[in-house]
Amino acid sequence: MRTKDETQEQSLEELVTTAYPALLAIEKELEGLVTFSVVDIASHKASFGNKWQLTKLPALVLYKDPPKENPYTGKLYRDAMRIDSAMLENPKKLKRTLKQAIPMEFVQELKGDETTFLNFEKLVQQKVDDEETLVLLISKQKHASPMYRALAAEFNDQGLSFVFLNKEEKGTEEIMKMLVVEELPVMMIMKSMMEYEVLKAQNLKTYNELKGFVEPFATHKRSGGFAGEKKNKGGKKNSKYIKFFTAKEFDDLVMQPDVVWIIEFMDLEREMAMTEDEWKKALTELHRKAGVVAMGAVSCEKEAELCERHGGPGVRIFPLGLTHDKKLKRDGVLAQTFTTIDEAKETSIATIPDLTVTIASSSDLNAFISHARENHALPVLLFTTKKTTPPMIKALLLSVPTQKLMLAVIRDADEDLRERFLVKSPASTSLVCLVPTQVNLDDSTSAPFGVVAYEKKRMGSYTYPNIMQFLLQVLAQYPHPQDAKPKSNDVDLSSLDEVAAQLLVPYMTKKNINDICGGHKICAIGFFEDHLDTLRDPESRLTKWWTTFVHVAARSKENHEPFQFMWVNGKCHKNFAKAFGIGLFQMPTLAVYSPSKQRFATNVGVFDEENASAFLKSVLSGSISTAPIGDVPELDEECSFDEIHDVAEGAGGITEDDTDLDEMLNEILFDEKQQRDELEKELKSELKQPLKRKKKKYKTKKKKHKTKTKMSKKKTERRDEL
Repeated sequence: MRTKDETQEQSLEELVTTAYPALLAIEKELEGLVTFSVVDIASHKASFGNKWQLTKLPALVLYKDPPKENPYTGKLYRDAMRIDSAMLENPKKLKRTLKQAIPMEFVQELKGDETTFLNFEKLVQQKVDDEETLVLLISKQKHASPMYRALAAEFNDQGLSFVFLNKEEKGTEEIMKMLVVEELPVMMIMKSMMEYEVLKAQNLKTYNELKGFVEPFATHKRSGGFAGEKKNKGGKKNSKYIKFFTAKEFDDLVMQPDVVWIIEFMDLEREMAMTEDEWKKALTELHRKAGVVAMGAVSCEKEAELCERHGGPGVRIFPLGLTHDKKLKRDGVLAQTFTTIDEAKETSIATIPDLTVTIASSSDLNAFISHARENHALPVLLFTTKKTTPPMIKALLLSVPTQKLMLAVIRDADEDLRERFLVKSPASTSLVCLVPTQVNLDDSTSAPFGVVAYEKKRMGSYTYPNIMQFLLQVLAQYPHPQDAKPKSNDVDLSSLDEVAAQLLVPYMTKKNINDICGGHKICAIGFFEDHLDTLRDPESRLTKWWTTFVHVAARSKENHEPFQFMWVNGKCHKNFAKAFGIGLFQMPTLAVYSPSKQRFATNVGVFDEENASAFLKSVLSGSISTAPIGDVPELDEECSFDEIHDVAEGAGGITEDDTDLDEMLNEILFDEKQQRDELEKELKSELKQPLKRKKKKYKTKKKKHKTKTKMSKKKTERRDEL
């Protein structure tokens, strides 16, 4: 033990390495692959603890994904992943976990027909055409090593394309022969099939050797767009802000009646001249002002028939309309064609359907509140001096179709009315929700509502994202009165059969993703790792996970939460799962995703009914914040049983000590069991602690009060039984 003074004299790094001496060896071994930092969060424990969802200290937080840009602030950020701090006591497991966390997506692993010499030659030529230099690693290992993956991550978007080739692939031998490769492993920098440089096996031992070899060929250019934006001969591909539609995507997404679309049909000249900044600025402005106006593009070079169908190049608006029963419908396309997106913005905003009610008198207001109460809807009031209804207010009612809301606009309200609803006099605009109270809720003659007002100083200016967040918090904290009779889509767990459960939580595939998780839906996605067919076994772990998720979905529907539930095989669709920060070892879990707002949040912790339901409520209330997400990868074709097994084997890459997968999994399971046993012991110890203190108190009085001691023992025994 050290004295307090001795401890204070040590630096933070010394304290950590004294407590966990193996960290120095791991840091040295993983030099270049992993950067280690020690942070003292004592003075900001609450803020960092909430941000990283830390339950206790010390804690381990891992940043493995590349930086992303917040579309609202323009600032870069990285998603944090909390890992089990018990690994500090298990250096071998910690080292393996860190290696597995190194991203795989920056390395292209060639397989099957891709490894024929002809296809490899085409790949090299394609990189030359794209003005990229190909980096090739040929190895006896089955997958790219952690060192090579780390190198690819560091030099991402710097003019280098990293490729890996396994010696056992059918075409590797011919490629090695043509490139005169005799010894493995070997790394090559290829500017063409005839011009390349070689780094031999004896120089492939350290990260610095690899980095020194490729660094002179890096372009170090990051201007002219964001990471991930690439040009090709046919124009530009999708990027973080610009979505190019194919004909099928156009019919599936744009023609759905959920948002107003501004679509720019672009000729090749416009495609090449367009910039990310231009698109981002317009998209951000539309989101702040209106929320339900989206932007997309069609390449007339690639989608000539679709472009001609809608009149050729130009900017067009696809507005929303209302049916006779006030349901949204797609209202065709406006006849007017615009030259630029900026010209089309105001017109598109003006087409947002208005479902609000205008209040002209006190009797109108009383009738509105009574009507809302009769319809079991949440009344929302906007006090304003403006003559027209702001588009963001009209957008509110369209953004939560699963909730029963009624919104009234009160213009130039008198002082008494403003005071009645806690509206401060100087404010020209005020938004209030009339939430249910507990007093005589079923008595229609009682005053059923309390007032929750939007606080501009605390919540920020009136923008669509801000007021939408406020409304979701109100809906989560003050569920409005429910219908007396359950609706047909309310779920009774006792009578939930298999067919109803499948409808409540369907399996998400490439074919149905746009239907069940598109537009303005708020998707609650379960990520599980076993094949769909294992649901046939009632004892399988997938059946247990899925049943838990069905119960969560049923409760959520009963509470009228705005989520659409679905699940996906995260092991098969690993790139899709990675977009949400979910790896193989984070499943089972769930994430909330808004495709229209491109934001998400992922649950951390044990996957059970209580934790999952609490996570959903926390997202709605805003206590768990969402983060922006870039382009979400498309779902792949479904995997077979064998393919899923292969995904599991290859997920972490081949580590340099070639640890056997079965041994690794057994060790992980053993460690987790050990941690559970220790946690149970701690809980039992904490429960017994107050009993021990009381027993000591009784012992001190034993000599003086024998009779009382006997009675006390009997009481203690009864408590132990409880």
